[in-house]
Amino acid sequence: MKIEKPKGTRDFAPEEMEARKYIEREIAGMFTRYGFRQIRTPSFEHVELFEKKSGEEISTHMYAFEDKKGRMMCLRPEETASVCRMYAETLRTKQKPLKLYYFDPMFRYEEPQKGRYREFWQMGLELIGPSGPESDAEVISVAYESLKKIGVQNVLEIGHLGVLKGFLEDRNVPEADQRKILACIDKNDIEGLRKLSVEKALYELIGLKGGKEVLAKAEKHLKNCERSMKSLTELRNIIDTLDFLGIEYLINLGIARGLEYYTGMVFEIRVAGLGAQNQICGGGRYDNLIELFSGLSVPAVGFAYGFDRVVEAAQLQKIETPARTIDAVIAPASPEMKKEAFKIAAALRKDYVVDYDLMDRKLGKILEYAAEAKARYVIIVGAKDLALGQVTLRDMTSGEQKIIKIEEIGKALK
Repeated sequence: MKIEKPKGTRDFAPEEMEARKYIEREIAGMFTRYGFRQIRTPSFEHVELFEKKSGEEISTHMYAFEDKKGRMMCLRPEETASVCRMYAETLRTKQKPLKLYYFDPMFRYEEPQKGRYREFWQMGLELIGPSGPESDAEVISVAYESLKKIGVQNVLEIGHLGVLKGFLEDRNVPEADQRKILACIDKNDIEGLRKLSVEKALYELIGLKGGKEVLAKAEKHLKNCERSMKSLTELRNIIDTLDFLGIEYLINLGIARGLEYYTGMVFEIRVAGLGAQNQICGGGRYDNLIELFSGLSVPAVGFAYGFDRVVEAAQLQKIETPARTIDAVIAPASPEMKKEAFKIAAALRKDYVVDYDLMDRKLGKILEYAAEAKARYVIIVGAKDLALGQVTLRDMTSGEQKIIKIEEIGKALK
């Protein structure tokens, strides 16, 4: 019986995993430099966790199931809600700010397409506690600098959800309709907005995109809207901090974000050529989400990369990732030398990446294997050499061979 992988999932061959692990290490290294520490949450949670505030878009695509005790569970569709639940349950007494990051698989039952899968990976962080513009700018800075570290060219766009919400509240748009409007804006669904009969001024507002001049234009639109004006001031303070840090950005007041828990600054990072609005990262401020789970009002801001899309962007931009390095392949010259060769391999593995022929191949075939594996050296263990405490070291780049003492192998590999 032929069994295939489930729809919307992927297998990753060793070469693919090497590229993915390299990108993961580089980004995690940058997160760590900013003081963030890794956490892990369960792969499945109670359905109510995500129905509370993640929004209808996620709720309708959850992998939900009933466990053996009749409780409704779901595979984790995103991680911010899980982090907030974790904070309320186990981290609330910790000293703030809490700087947390994660790298985990997520699951959503969607129709698979380019860049979208039913099992996918997110790599993100949450900054819990502070509420000033510096904390927003720090989170944006981590997202920006991490991509810069791996060499992915991108465009950072920043907005503020309070500007849009203030505009809609000022016009007495009901909360349910506000959610529909913001969902259409997030999906760039102009036809959906027309069906909701939004006024022309909203189209003008969400069309504002560019440098700092955007803020002045928005103020003319919103001068009588108190909440929107306050949000523009918050955005200006964040932008001023980013200017000080030398971070390039576009202001885009049409960013709405698909998750319902965002309350303030929002941002997205795009890479041309990826499709689905070219987005590889999204985040923002969510000051009310933790309160849902703990009753405590705790400010928070964060983001997540669509990690698969970051990898795809690196491939699209032809960014080279380091290949696997094998320092040496140990090759017994005859069956009688297998145990001695294995002993040498075991000793070298304390400090080096060492492979050993397990297929009982002849020397010529071992050399072919080593060449394909891109090993730096092959160490040939022969009876005559071994009797003198020696081995043959073959440089796989130049093809040169030389006899060296066994105790000098480490020095040669360095």
